[in-house]
Amino acid sequence: MVNIKKLYPGLSPDVSEFAGKSIKNISDAYGTPVIVYNMARVRENIRRIRDAFNGINIKVHFAVKSNYNPYIVSQIIKEGTGIDAANYNEVKLAIMCGLGSRDIIATPNNLSGTELRTIKEEGVAINFDHEGQMGLLKGSLPETVSFRINPGIGKGEFPGITTGGKNVKFGISVDDAISAYSAAIKAGVKHFGIHMMTGSNVLEPEFFNESSGLFFKIAETISDRTGIDFDFIDIGGGFGVPYTSDEHALDIGKTAGYISDNFRASNNRGYFKDSRLIIEPGRYIVADSAILLSKVTSIKHSDRELIGIDASMNTLIRIPLYGARHGILLSGHGENTSSSRFDIVGQVCENTDYIAKDISIPEPAVGDIVVIADAGAYVASMASNYNLLSRPAELVLEGDREILTKGHDGLESMLAGYKMS
Repeated sequence: MVNIKKLYPGLSPDVSEFAGKSIKNISDAYGTPVIVYNMARVRENIRRIRDAFNGINIKVHFAVKSNYNPYIVSQIIKEGTGIDAANYNEVKLAIMCGLGSRDIIATPNNLSGTELRTIKEEGVAINFDHEGQMGLLKGSLPETVSFRINPGIGKGEFPGITTGGKNVKFGISVDDAISAYSAAIKAGVKHFGIHMMTGSNVLEPEFFNESSGLFFKIAETISDRTGIDFDFIDIGGGFGVPYTSDEHALDIGKTAGYISDNFRASNNRGYFKDSRLIIEPGRYIVADSAILLSKVTSIKHSDRELIGIDASMNTLIRIPLYGARHGILLSGHGENTSSSRFDIVGQVCENTDYIAKDISIPEPAVGDIVVIADAGAYVASMASNYNLLSRPAELVLEGDREILTKGHDGLESMLAGYKMS
Protein backbone atom coordinates (compact mmCIF):
# COMPACT_ATOMS: atom_id res chain seq x y z
CA MET A 1 0.00 0.00 0.00
CA VAL A 2 1.33 3.44 -0.96
CA ASN A 3 1.56 6.04 1.79
CA ILE A 4 0.46 8.95 -0.39
CA LYS A 5 1.08 11.68 2.15
CA LYS A 6 4.65 10.50 2.82
CA LEU A 7 5.66 9.75 -0.78
CA TYR A 8 3.98 12.77 -2.37
CA PRO A 9 4.32 15.83 -0.10
CA GLY A 10 1.29 18.10 -0.08
CA LEU A 11 -1.22 15.55 -1.37
CA SER A 12 -4.07 14.53 0.91
CA PRO A 13 -4.53 10.77 1.45
CA ASP A 14 -7.61 10.72 -0.80
CA VAL A 15 -5.83 12.83 -3.46
CA SER A 16 -8.54 15.48 -3.33
CA GLU A 17 -6.30 18.31 -2.08
CA PHE A 18 -2.80 19.62 -2.69
CA ALA A 19 -1.19 21.99 -0.20
CA GLY A 20 -4.62 22.44 1.35
CA LYS A 21 -6.30 23.43 -1.93
CA SER A 22 -9.06 21.51 -3.72
CA ILE A 23 -7.73 19.79 -6.83
CA LYS A 24 -11.17 19.92 -8.44
CA ASN A 25 -11.49 23.64 -7.79
CA ILE A 26 -8.04 24.28 -9.25
CA SER A 27 -8.72 22.28 -12.41
CA ASP A 28 -12.11 23.96 -12.84
CA ALA A 29 -10.66 27.45 -12.37
CA TYR A 30 -7.48 27.17 -14.43
CA GLY A 31 -8.11 24.33 -16.87
CA THR A 32 -5.90 21.36 -17.60
CA PRO A 33 -3.18 20.42 -18.06
CA VAL A 34 -1.83 22.60 -15.25
CA ILE A 35 1.26 22.23 -13.06
CA VAL A 36 0.59 23.28 -9.48
CA TYR A 37 3.58 24.29 -7.33
CA ASN A 38 3.75 24.50 -3.55
CA MET A 39 6.36 27.21 -2.84
CA ALA A 40 6.56 26.23 0.82
CA ARG A 41 7.96 22.87 -0.26
CA VAL A 42 10.56 24.54 -2.51
CA ARG A 43 11.82 26.62 0.41
CA GLU A 44 11.81 23.60 2.70
CA ASN A 45 13.96 21.64 0.23
CA ILE A 46 16.48 24.49 -0.11
CA ARG A 47 16.86 24.83 3.64
CA ARG A 48 17.16 21.08 4.17
CA ILE A 49 20.03 20.67 1.73
CA ARG A 50 21.79 23.81 2.96
CA ASP A 51 21.45 22.73 6.60
CA ALA A 52 22.83 19.29 5.76
CA PHE A 53 26.12 20.93 4.74
CA ASN A 54 26.28 23.08 7.87
CA GLY A 55 29.83 23.74 9.03
CA ILE A 56 31.62 24.10 5.70
CA ASN A 57 31.99 27.01 3.28
CA ILE A 58 29.31 26.12 0.76
CA LYS A 59 27.03 27.87 -1.72
CA VAL A 60 23.91 26.32 -3.26
CA HIS A 61 23.48 27.14 -6.96
CA PHE A 62 20.05 26.19 -8.33
CA ALA A 63 20.22 24.37 -11.69
CA VAL A 64 17.78 26.57 -13.59
CA LYS A 65 17.52 24.06 -16.45
CA SER A 66 15.26 22.02 -14.16
CA ASN A 67 12.68 24.81 -13.95
CA TYR A 68 12.98 28.28 -15.46
CA ASN A 69 9.62 29.68 -14.30
CA PRO A 70 10.67 33.28 -13.49
CA TYR A 71 8.48 33.54 -10.40
CA ILE A 72 9.92 30.35 -8.94
CA VAL A 73 13.49 31.30 -9.86
CA SER A 74 13.03 34.71 -8.20
CA GLN A 75 11.79 33.11 -4.99
CA ILE A 76 14.64 30.60 -4.97
CA ILE A 77 17.15 33.43 -5.37
CA LYS A 78 15.57 35.20 -2.39
CA GLU A 79 16.52 32.14 -0.33
CA GLY A 80 20.16 33.04 -0.95
CA THR A 81 21.01 30.64 -3.74
CA GLY A 82 23.17 31.24 -6.76
CA ILE A 83 22.33 29.94 -10.23
CA ASP A 84 23.85 27.23 -12.41
CA ALA A 85 23.24 28.28 -16.03
CA ALA A 86 23.87 26.36 -19.26
CA ASN A 87 23.76 29.26 -21.74
CA TYR A 88 23.30 33.00 -22.10
CA ASN A 89 19.51 32.94 -21.85
CA GLU A 90 19.71 31.16 -18.50
CA VAL A 91 22.34 33.66 -17.32
CA LYS A 92 20.14 36.56 -18.40
CA LEU A 93 17.09 35.06 -16.68
CA ALA A 94 19.00 34.88 -13.40
CA ILE A 95 19.98 38.54 -13.73
CA MET A 96 16.40 39.52 -14.63
CA CYS A 97 15.26 37.70 -11.47
CA GLY A 98 17.53 39.88 -9.35
CA LEU A 99 20.75 37.89 -9.01
CA GLY A 100 24.18 39.50 -9.19
CA SER A 101 26.60 38.17 -11.77
CA ARG A 102 29.07 36.93 -9.15
CA ASP A 103 26.49 34.42 -7.94
CA ILE A 104 26.04 32.89 -11.41
CA ILE A 105 28.25 30.19 -12.88
CA ALA A 106 27.75 29.25 -16.52
CA THR A 107 28.53 25.71 -17.67
CA PRO A 108 27.97 25.79 -21.44
CA ASN A 109 28.97 23.24 -24.03
CA ASN A 110 29.40 23.67 -27.78
CA LEU A 111 28.48 27.36 -27.82
CA SER A 112 29.91 29.67 -30.47
CA GLY A 113 32.49 32.31 -29.69
CA THR A 114 29.80 34.97 -30.02
CA GLU A 115 27.58 33.20 -27.49
CA LEU A 116 30.48 32.75 -25.07
CA ARG A 117 31.36 36.44 -25.34
CA THR A 118 27.81 37.46 -24.40
CA ILE A 119 28.13 35.34 -21.26
CA LYS A 120 31.58 36.71 -20.47
CA GLU A 121 30.35 40.29 -20.83
CA GLU A 122 27.83 39.70 -18.03
CA GLY A 123 30.75 39.13 -15.64
CA VAL A 124 29.92 35.55 -14.69
CA ALA A 125 32.41 32.73 -14.15
CA ILE A 126 32.49 30.16 -16.94
CA ASN A 127 33.04 26.41 -16.59
CA PHE A 128 34.53 25.67 -20.01
CA ASP A 129 33.92 22.19 -21.36
CA HIS A 130 37.40 22.02 -22.87
CA GLU A 131 40.41 24.15 -23.80
CA GLY A 132 39.21 24.71 -27.37
CA GLN A 133 36.04 26.29 -26.07
CA MET A 134 38.09 28.72 -23.99
CA GLY A 135 40.15 29.50 -27.09
CA LEU A 136 37.07 30.86 -28.85
CA LEU A 137 37.26 33.95 -26.65
CA LYS A 138 40.61 34.82 -28.29
CA GLY A 139 42.40 36.56 -25.46
CA SER A 140 39.34 38.08 -23.83
CA LEU A 141 38.83 35.60 -21.04
CA PRO A 142 36.54 36.06 -18.04
CA GLU A 143 38.01 37.08 -14.71
CA THR A 144 37.40 33.57 -13.35
CA VAL A 145 38.01 30.49 -15.49
CA SER A 146 36.98 26.96 -14.63
CA PHE A 147 36.95 23.67 -16.52
CA ARG A 148 34.54 20.78 -16.36
CA ILE A 149 36.32 17.59 -15.38
CA ASN A 150 35.18 14.13 -16.38
CA PRO A 151 36.43 12.09 -13.40
CA GLY A 152 35.96 8.82 -15.28
CA ILE A 153 32.86 7.71 -13.40
CA GLY A 154 29.21 8.61 -13.74
CA LYS A 155 25.77 7.61 -12.55
CA GLY A 156 22.24 8.62 -13.45
CA GLU A 157 18.70 7.34 -13.30
CA PHE A 158 18.94 6.58 -17.04
CA PRO A 159 21.83 6.45 -19.53
CA GLY A 160 20.60 9.71 -21.07
CA ILE A 161 21.19 11.62 -17.84
CA THR A 162 24.54 10.04 -16.94
CA THR A 163 27.09 12.76 -17.63
CA GLY A 164 30.40 11.34 -16.42
CA GLY A 165 32.51 8.32 -17.35
CA LYS A 166 32.81 6.80 -20.81
CA ASN A 167 30.76 7.72 -23.88
CA VAL A 168 29.58 11.11 -22.64
CA LYS A 169 30.02 14.45 -24.39
CA PHE A 170 30.92 16.43 -21.28
CA GLY A 171 34.20 17.34 -19.63
CA ILE A 172 37.90 16.63 -19.99
CA SER A 173 40.48 14.28 -18.52
CA VAL A 174 43.01 15.25 -15.86
CA ASP A 175 45.85 15.57 -18.40
CA ASP A 176 43.75 17.73 -20.70
CA ALA A 177 42.69 19.84 -17.72
CA ILE A 178 46.29 20.48 -16.72
CA SER A 179 46.98 21.69 -20.27
CA ALA A 180 43.86 23.88 -20.25
CA TYR A 181 44.59 25.51 -16.90
CA SER A 182 48.21 26.09 -17.93
CA ALA A 183 46.97 27.88 -21.07
CA ALA A 184 44.67 30.05 -18.96
CA ILE A 185 47.53 30.96 -16.63
CA LYS A 186 49.66 31.88 -19.65
CA ALA A 187 46.80 34.10 -20.88
CA GLY A 188 46.90 36.04 -17.61
CA VAL A 189 43.92 34.57 -15.73
CA LYS A 190 44.30 34.92 -11.95
CA HIS A 191 41.15 33.31 -10.55
CA PHE A 192 40.11 29.71 -11.07
CA GLY A 193 37.42 27.19 -10.30
CA ILE A 194 36.98 23.51 -11.06
CA HIS A 195 33.76 21.67 -11.86
CA MET A 196 32.28 18.22 -12.40
CA MET A 197 28.79 16.85 -13.00
CA THR A 198 28.56 13.09 -13.22
CA GLY A 199 24.83 12.42 -13.55
CA SER A 200 21.29 13.15 -12.41
CA ASN A 201 18.78 11.73 -9.93
CA VAL A 202 21.16 9.62 -7.88
CA LEU A 203 19.66 8.12 -4.71
CA GLU A 204 22.73 6.39 -3.24
CA PRO A 205 24.87 8.44 -0.81
CA GLU A 206 27.78 6.09 -1.44
CA PHE A 207 28.12 7.30 -5.02
CA PHE A 208 28.55 10.88 -3.82
CA ASN A 209 31.20 9.63 -1.42
CA GLU A 210 33.07 7.94 -4.25
CA SER A 211 32.70 10.73 -6.81
CA SER A 212 33.49 13.63 -4.48
CA GLY A 213 36.50 11.86 -2.98
CA LEU A 214 37.87 11.16 -6.46
CA PHE A 215 37.14 14.71 -7.64
CA PHE A 216 38.89 16.40 -4.72
CA LYS A 217 41.98 14.26 -5.34
CA ILE A 218 41.88 15.20 -9.04
CA ALA A 219 41.69 18.86 -8.02
CA GLU A 220 44.69 18.34 -5.73
CA THR A 221 46.68 16.85 -8.62
CA ILE A 222 45.82 19.78 -10.89
CA SER A 223 46.73 22.22 -8.12
CA ASP A 224 50.09 20.49 -7.63
CA ARG A 225 50.87 20.50 -11.36
CA THR A 226 49.79 24.09 -12.08
CA GLY A 227 50.16 25.96 -8.77
CA ILE A 228 46.49 26.98 -8.89
CA ASP A 229 44.61 27.67 -5.66
CA PHE A 230 40.96 27.26 -6.65
CA ASP A 231 38.48 29.97 -5.66
CA PHE A 232 35.65 27.46 -5.90
CA ILE A 233 35.25 23.72 -6.24
CA ASP A 234 31.93 22.85 -7.88
CA ILE A 235 30.85 19.24 -7.46
CA GLY A 236 27.66 19.69 -9.52
CA GLY A 237 24.31 18.25 -8.56
CA GLY A 238 22.64 14.91 -9.14
CA PHE A 239 20.84 14.78 -5.78
CA GLY A 240 17.85 12.58 -6.50
CA VAL A 241 14.23 12.21 -5.47
CA PRO A 242 12.09 9.05 -5.43
CA TYR A 243 9.42 9.09 -8.11
CA THR A 244 7.67 5.83 -7.24
CA SER A 245 6.94 3.73 -4.16
CA ASP A 246 9.70 1.23 -4.94
CA GLU A 247 12.39 3.94 -4.70
CA HIS A 248 13.87 5.26 -1.47
CA ALA A 249 14.55 8.89 -0.63
CA LEU A 250 18.14 10.10 -0.78
CA ASP A 251 19.60 10.40 2.72
CA ILE A 252 20.79 13.97 2.29
CA GLY A 253 22.38 14.09 5.74
CA LYS A 254 24.53 11.05 4.99
CA THR A 255 25.29 12.37 1.50
CA ALA A 256 26.36 15.78 2.81
CA GLY A 257 28.42 14.07 5.51
CA TYR A 258 30.38 12.08 2.94
CA ILE A 259 31.04 15.11 0.76
CA SER A 260 31.95 17.33 3.72
CA ASP A 261 34.32 14.72 5.16
CA ASN A 262 36.07 14.35 1.81
CA PHE A 263 36.39 18.13 1.49
CA ARG A 264 37.83 18.41 5.01
CA ALA A 265 40.26 15.60 4.22
CA SER A 266 41.61 17.72 1.36
CA ASN A 267 41.80 20.69 3.74
CA ASN A 268 43.78 18.56 6.20
CA ARG A 269 46.20 17.66 3.42
CA GLY A 270 46.78 21.38 2.91
CA TYR A 271 44.43 22.03 -0.03
CA PHE A 272 41.47 24.34 -0.64
CA LYS A 273 41.34 25.91 2.83
CA ASP A 274 40.06 29.17 1.33
CA SER A 275 37.99 27.58 -1.43
CA ARG A 276 34.20 27.64 -1.52
CA LEU A 277 32.40 24.40 -2.18
CA ILE A 278 29.50 24.73 -4.64
CA ILE A 279 26.65 22.30 -5.24
CA GLU A 280 24.09 22.52 -8.06
CA PRO A 281 20.81 20.90 -7.03
CA GLY A 282 17.87 21.38 -9.37
CA ARG A 283 15.56 18.39 -9.21
CA TYR A 284 16.07 18.04 -5.44
CA ILE A 285 14.75 21.57 -4.88
CA VAL A 286 11.70 21.61 -7.14
CA ALA A 287 10.65 18.10 -8.27
CA ASP A 288 8.42 17.12 -5.37
CA SER A 289 7.02 20.64 -4.97
CA ALA A 290 4.53 20.20 -7.81
CA ILE A 291 1.85 18.03 -9.35
CA LEU A 292 0.54 17.95 -12.91
CA LEU A 293 -3.25 17.86 -13.23
CA SER A 294 -4.79 16.38 -16.38
CA LYS A 295 -8.37 15.56 -17.31
CA VAL A 296 -9.59 12.18 -18.56
CA THR A 297 -10.93 12.81 -22.07
CA SER A 298 -11.72 9.29 -23.27
CA ILE A 299 -11.70 5.63 -22.29
CA LYS A 300 -11.04 3.03 -24.98
CA HIS A 301 -11.57 -0.72 -24.58
CA SER A 302 -9.41 -2.62 -27.07
CA ASP A 303 -6.68 -5.21 -26.64
CA ARG A 304 -5.63 -2.96 -23.74
CA GLU A 305 -7.59 -0.62 -21.53
CA LEU A 306 -6.60 2.91 -22.64
CA ILE A 307 -7.24 6.08 -20.66
CA GLY A 308 -6.91 9.19 -22.81
CA ILE A 309 -5.95 12.40 -21.01
CA ASP A 310 -5.22 15.98 -22.07
CA ALA A 311 -1.57 15.84 -20.98
CA SER A 312 0.67 14.34 -23.65
CA MET A 313 4.30 13.73 -24.47
CA ASN A 314 4.60 17.43 -25.34
CA THR A 315 3.62 18.11 -21.71
CA LEU A 316 5.79 15.44 -20.09
CA ILE A 317 8.55 14.26 -22.42
CA ARG A 318 10.59 12.55 -19.67
CA ILE A 319 8.49 9.40 -19.93
CA PRO A 320 8.88 8.60 -23.67
CA LEU A 321 12.37 10.14 -23.81
CA TYR A 322 14.00 8.32 -20.90
CA GLY A 323 11.48 5.71 -19.81
CA ALA A 324 10.94 7.72 -16.64
CA ARG A 325 8.19 6.85 -14.19
CA HIS A 326 6.00 9.22 -12.21
CA GLY A 327 3.45 8.46 -9.54
CA ILE A 328 0.00 8.58 -11.18
CA LEU A 329 -3.12 8.87 -9.07
CA LEU A 330 -6.81 9.54 -9.56
CA SER A 331 -8.09 12.54 -7.65
CA GLY A 332 -10.63 11.64 -4.99
CA HIS A 333 -9.32 8.08 -4.67
CA GLY A 334 -6.72 7.21 -2.09
CA GLU A 335 -4.64 4.39 -0.72
CA ASN A 336 -7.42 1.87 -0.05
CA THR A 337 -9.29 1.97 -3.36
CA SER A 338 -9.40 -1.19 -5.49
CA SER A 339 -7.68 -0.74 -8.84
CA SER A 340 -7.59 -2.06 -12.38
CA ARG A 341 -4.78 -2.07 -14.98
CA PHE A 342 -4.61 0.64 -17.62
CA ASP A 343 -2.37 2.37 -20.14
CA ILE A 344 -2.53 6.16 -20.02
CA VAL A 345 -2.07 7.97 -23.32
CA GLY A 346 -2.12 11.56 -24.54
CA GLN A 347 -3.30 13.53 -27.57
CA VAL A 348 -0.11 13.65 -29.66
CA CYS A 349 -0.13 11.86 -33.02
CA GLU A 350 2.67 9.46 -32.03
CA ASN A 351 2.49 5.88 -30.80
CA THR A 352 5.16 6.76 -28.23
CA ASP A 353 2.72 9.15 -26.55
CA TYR A 354 2.35 7.12 -23.36
CA ILE A 355 2.23 8.64 -19.90
CA ALA A 356 2.16 5.18 -18.30
CA LYS A 357 1.79 1.55 -19.32
CA ASP A 358 0.01 -1.20 -17.42
CA ILE A 359 -0.46 0.76 -14.21
CA SER A 360 -2.93 0.09 -11.44
CA ILE A 361 -5.33 2.93 -10.62
CA PRO A 362 -9.04 3.12 -9.77
CA GLU A 363 -11.28 2.90 -12.84
CA PRO A 364 -11.87 6.47 -14.03
CA ALA A 365 -14.70 8.23 -15.81
CA VAL A 366 -14.44 10.90 -18.48
CA GLY A 367 -13.91 14.22 -16.72
CA ASP A 368 -11.99 12.76 -13.76
CA ILE A 369 -8.67 14.37 -12.84
CA VAL A 370 -5.46 12.39 -13.11
CA VAL A 371 -2.71 13.61 -10.77
CA ILE A 372 0.88 13.14 -11.93
CA ALA A 373 3.27 13.57 -9.03
CA ASP A 374 6.75 15.09 -8.80
CA ALA A 375 6.16 17.44 -11.72
CA GLY A 376 8.29 20.36 -10.56
CA ALA A 377 11.52 19.48 -12.40
CA TYR A 378 12.13 18.85 -16.10
CA VAL A 379 8.43 18.97 -16.93
CA ALA A 380 7.54 22.57 -17.81
CA SER A 381 11.15 23.29 -18.79
CA MET A 382 11.11 20.45 -21.35
CA ALA A 383 7.55 20.96 -22.62
CA SER A 384 6.89 21.87 -26.25
CA ASN A 385 4.12 22.90 -28.63
CA TYR A 386 4.41 19.75 -30.75
CA ASN A 387 1.19 19.13 -32.73
CA LEU A 388 0.36 22.77 -31.92
CA LEU A 389 -0.69 21.69 -28.46
CA SER A 390 -0.42 24.04 -25.52
CA ARG A 391 2.27 23.64 -22.93
CA PRO A 392 0.83 23.27 -19.42
CA ALA A 393 -0.36 26.26 -17.44
CA GLU A 394 1.62 26.89 -14.24
CA LEU A 395 0.00 27.82 -10.93
CA VAL A 396 1.99 28.69 -7.80
CA LEU A 397 0.49 28.30 -4.34
CA GLU A 398 1.85 30.81 -1.82
CA GLY A 399 -0.02 30.12 1.39
CA ASP A 400 -3.62 31.13 0.68
CA ARG A 401 -2.70 32.86 -2.60
CA GLU A 402 -3.03 31.25 -6.02
CA ILE A 403 -0.70 32.86 -8.58
CA LEU A 404 -1.16 31.92 -12.23
CA THR A 405 2.40 32.45 -13.46
CA LYS A 406 1.74 31.07 -16.96
CA GLY A 407 -1.52 30.42 -18.78
CA HIS A 408 -2.19 27.98 -21.58
CA ASP A 409 -0.71 28.79 -24.99
CA GLY A 410 -3.14 30.12 -27.58
CA LEU A 411 -2.63 29.43 -31.27
CA GLU A 412 -1.67 33.06 -31.85
CA SER A 413 1.13 32.91 -29.28
CA MET A 414 2.37 29.60 -30.70
CA LEU A 415 2.58 31.14 -34.19
CA ALA A 416 4.02 34.47 -33.07
CA GLY A 417 7.24 35.18 -34.94
CA TYR A 418 6.23 33.27 -38.06
CA LYS A 419 5.42 34.98 -41.35
CA MET A 420 1.99 33.96 -42.63
CA SER A 421 2.58 35.00 -46.23
